[in-house]
Amino acid sequence: MRKGFTMKDLNLMVAGPQGSGINFTSDTFSKVMARLGYYVFSNAELFSTIKGEHSYFRVRVSDELIRSYSKRVDILIALDSKSIILHKDEVDNNGFIITEEKPLDSRFIQVEYNKILQNVANKYNKNLSELSVMKNTIALAVVGKIASIPKDAIQKVISENFAKRPNIAELNNAVVDETYSITKIERSITLPKGKSFGKMLINAAEAVAIGKIAAGLRFQSYYPITPASDESQYLEGVMSKYNVIVEQTEDEIAAINMAIAAANTGLRAATSTSGPGFSLMVESLSYAGMTETPVEIFYYQRAGPSTGMPTRHEQGDLKFAISAGHGEFPRIVIAPGDHEEAFYDAFESFNLAEKYQLPVIVMLDKSMAMSNYTIPKFDTSKLKIDRGKLILEGEVSNYKRYAFTEDGISPRTVPGVKNGMFTIAGDEHEEDGHIFSEDPDNRIRMMDKRMGKLKKVLSEIPTDMKYKFYGNGENLIISWGSPKGAILDAIRERPEYSYLQIRLLHPFPVDEVKPFAKYKRIVTVEQNYSGQLADILKEEAGIDVNSRIVKFNGRPIAFEELIEGLDRSKTEGRVVLTYA
Repeated sequence: MRKGFTMKDLNLMVAGPQGSGINFTSDTFSKVMARLGYYVFSNAELFSTIKGEHSYFRVRVSDELIRSYSKRVDILIALDSKSIILHKDEVDNNGFIITEEKPLDSRFIQVEYNKILQNVANKYNKNLSELSVMKNTIALAVVGKIASIPKDAIQKVISENFAKRPNIAELNNAVVDETYSITKIERSITLPKGKSFGKMLINAAEAVAIGKIAAGLRFQSYYPITPASDESQYLEGVMSKYNVIVEQTEDEIAAINMAIAAANTGLRAATSTSGPGFSLMVESLSYAGMTETPVEIFYYQRAGPSTGMPTRHEQGDLKFAISAGHGEFPRIVIAPGDHEEAFYDAFESFNLAEKYQLPVIVMLDKSMAMSNYTIPKFDTSKLKIDRGKLILEGEVSNYKRYAFTEDGISPRTVPGVKNGMFTIAGDEHEEDGHIFSEDPDNRIRMMDKRMGKLKKVLSEIPTDMKYKFYGNGENLIISWGSPKGAILDAIRERPEYSYLQIRLLHPFPVDEVKPFAKYKRIVTVEQNYSGQLADILKEEAGIDVNSRIVKFNGRPIAFEELIEGLDRSKTEGRVVLTYA
């Protein structure tokens, strides 16, 4: 690679022991490049311990739209020898490995970490040990030199990161100065000039939290669990500003029950969890279904079963979310495919829950929660809150909470509305909520009332919340959730494929999906073992797929391995992706 070599995109990996600052390095680099007008996609692979074990972050940068990560590594920051052993073979032959280890080949840049830190320590009259945690800042600055990034762009972001600790910011920026001054780079990379200004760099957990705030969230309950906790912790940081109560409960059973109780007082209420937590919530989910309570569950999937791999990615809980609970009751299950949809779906889930008076489950996952992505600023002008038949004040007469109505939706009051008192019973009940004498005719009418909401949902929900369609190819990829980014990046290289993104998983939009059976070849792409959406396509729409592309090793899909998988799917009925 000659000096000044221009690349279409740049792929950075930051690897080292957990707790060594790898997240600071990757996040700072991502912010710098986003500020310089580049599209950015980053994802984290963390070991499920707080400190010590090997972890790594990937950051992909381009002047063109990108939505997923790449297998190729152009620059590896290796903060320990284990990172070199594990990742050196992933680094491009013309790439760079930044380390203090002895060089093994021409890719290695041996950095004089201690010399740089000692020079800065001497300048500020500090002990070397006080600055040892800043090795990651040195590595970041070396990347800046390799990629021809102005050092003041890095220093500005560092100053913002440590705005409340200006002394720390000053020391880190001094380290950047010293690194740029004494580090010699024989080869460099030049990216085309960035042109994507004014976009946000955000992860899906933050996007969901902001969508909830925009929707008027007033109560959030949760029990800490990876990867869902980041969303609630974000809300905790802003709850006083937006008049939101965030309650950390003793367990997930308490979390969903508190959310149900809050919803029945007229608050917009939600809980967020992952697979083990959702398992504990199932009995109360049934209660919400029986009592027609509008509650939202934001379900961040991870690799199971049981504890599984708590910090790794999977989409193994689709069928569980659709069918969880004893007895039959209506629910809506939706799945955003990217961070932008995560915001709008979070907002709309509250409208759906209150309009149809049922639980709404929003399916997310570890990959979305722990990846940062540049997206357009949210357009709040098109958001409209719909609280359905909610009566918040005044007086009612002859009130029946579960009244049989023409559209199947009953009026809903809250405590304080005169004559609006009613019973919230998990038992089958009469129109006023009182437990009935198990009359069979009443049971049939109440079941028809509740389950009839699903037809209403299918007839009224907007098309783009049911599905989205991309491309002009004669073959079709069908998928749901987070593989969207890798699929869209892959079909740019394989234009013979179109892509159908299923967004409404339950009730399933059979009438809209059936016409897609006409495609020459149909392939599903999912991050679970069995291909759960493929099963649902057969059960609900009678569509047999030609091949199931699956990945279940705990890592998200790289777009290049998906391209390889699409090519294999021409002759293989089941393709297992394994890149890690």
